[in-house]
Amino acid sequence: MESSETPAKPRHRLCRYFLLGILLVPVYLIGCRADMLARQFLFYPPKYPTGDWDRTGGGFQEISFKNTRNETLNGRYFAFDPSSSGEVARGSVLYCHGNGENISYLTPLAVQLRDDLHCNILLFDYAGYGKSEGTPTAPGILEDGRAARDWLATHDGIAKNQVIVSGFSLGGSVATDIAANDGARALIVESSFTSVGDMGRRMVPFLPVNWMLKERLPSVEKISRFTGPVFISHGEGDQVIPYTQGQRLFEAANEPKTFYTPPAGLDYHSAPHGTEHREKLREFVDSLQ
Repeated sequence: MESSETPAKPRHRLCRYFLLGILLVPVYLIGCRADMLARQFLFYPPKYPTGDWDRTGGGFQEISFKNTRNETLNGRYFAFDPSSSGEVARGSVLYCHGNGENISYLTPLAVQLRDDLHCNILLFDYAGYGKSEGTPTAPGILEDGRAARDWLATHDGIAKNQVIVSGFSLGGSVATDIAANDGARALIVESSFTSVGDMGRRMVPFLPVNWMLKERLPSVEKISRFTGPVFISHGEGDQVIPYTQGQRLFEAANEPKTFYTPPAGLDYHSAPHGTEHREKLREFVDSLQ
C-alpha cells in the first residue's frame, strides 16, 4: 500500500535477496544456525539515514517505544483531525510495512490513509530498520508488531483487539499473526505471501527450503484463526509474490471477507493505490462502523 506520491522503493529487492540467500544455503549450512540463515535472505533493512527523513508535511508525531527485548523502536503517529470533517476518528490503524523500506518512505501513504479512512494511523519500523535499534528476525518482527499495537491502543484509549491491523508484503505476515493470535477489529493484507517456505519453493524448487528454514511465517495457516472482517488485495501483475498466493490467503480466511484485484497498470508489487482501490478500502472501513 502506498500513495501515488511515494517515490519508487526498492521493494523488489525482497525477491533479489531472497534468491541470493537461498543460493548461499550450502555455505551457511556449515556451522551456521538456521535462524541466522533465515535473516540473510528474508530481511533487507534500510537503516537511517536511508530514506526521506527530511519530509515534514503530513502533521505526524514522531514516537518511540520499547519491544520485549528492551530495544527502542521508532514510529510516526498520524492523528485524524476531527475539524476536517466534523466527525471523530473512526478507528486506529497499525500499518506494518514491507521489506526494503522504512517509515520515512511512507508519509504520503499514511496521510492518504488517514484522510481517506478517517482513522488514526501508526507507522513503525521493525528492529534494525530506519532508526529502530536491534537486528530483525522473524519472531522479532512479530514481537515488534505487538509492541507497536500496544502503544497505539494505549495512546488512543482502546482495547488491543480493537486496533485495525494492516500489512503490506512482509508486513502482511506481521498483521496476520497479530489478528490471528490476539484478535483485531479488522485485518487488511496487501500483496503478501502465504509463507516464507512457499516463496522459497517458488524461487529455488531444487532445494528443500522448508527443511532448512526455522522461520516460515505461515500466514496461510494463521489467517483461518481470525474471525473478524478481512480485506485482501493482490495484483495479477505482481512480479515478487504470485497472485495465487493472495488468492490462497483469501480462501483460507473466514467471512466476512473482501478480495480486491487492482486493474492492469496498478497491479505490480509496489503499485500505488488507484482511485478504485482507495474507494474499496473506504467501503471496507465504513462497514466496520
